[in-house]
Amino acid sequence: MERPRGLIFDLDGTLTDSAPAIGRAVNRVWAGKNRKPLTDIAVREYIGDGPAILIARAREGSGLARDPAAEIAETDEFMRFYAEDGPGGDIFPGAVEVCEKLVKAGLQLAVCTNKPQDAAWRLLLALGLAPFMVGCVGGDIVPSRKPDPTHVLATLNLFKNVPPSGALMVGDGRQDIAAAEAAGLGVVVASYGYGGVAAERPDLPVIETISDLLPLLGIGEF
Repeated sequence: MERPRGLIFDLDGTLTDSAPAIGRAVNRVWAGKNRKPLTDIAVREYIGDGPAILIARAREGSGLARDPAAEIAETDEFMRFYAEDGPGGDIFPGAVEVCEKLVKAGLQLAVCTNKPQDAAWRLLLALGLAPFMVGCVGGDIVPSRKPDPTHVLATLNLFKNVPPSGALMVGDGRQDIAAAEAAGLGVVVASYGYGGVAAERPDLPVIETISDLLPLLGIGEF
């Protein structure tokens, strides 16, 4: 694979394993309403399109009818619990070392996530990833978030002199692939994440761990 000049990362399920923290926060909301706790497997299926859709999917999975007012209130409650629970996730092993080597190799890095901006940047800071990023674009500061390509293009604009053809999107979800391809970027699928799309797109390069990104780009191993 030709080495890109810029790499755009998804966050949850690509750089960070946020599902346990997200699940704890959702289940705090559910416990207050005497609902059956959600399983880790279910939570992973609901992640990827921002907190409001997460809560809507969780409610549907719990057999609840659509209720926009309740969904808004429960999303706000979820975000409060999520912020109280700590940084909001754990780093995938090797992510810091990989980002450090990518930057040393001359690549510009950024994060494009449907997670709210403040929560995303707080997580990047807490896990030591922020110093390697030129920036982050959360799903709440753009008019349309992934799978809309304008979200990816807004992130691409953080780079200096990197056109879409000179950048790659690294992500685990269908929304990452759809947004990147529509924006004209190449894609690398993180099969270890939550999206489960590697089998659906055998035409795309796949990494089984974040560390696999280095040899894929010809940067070497550590």
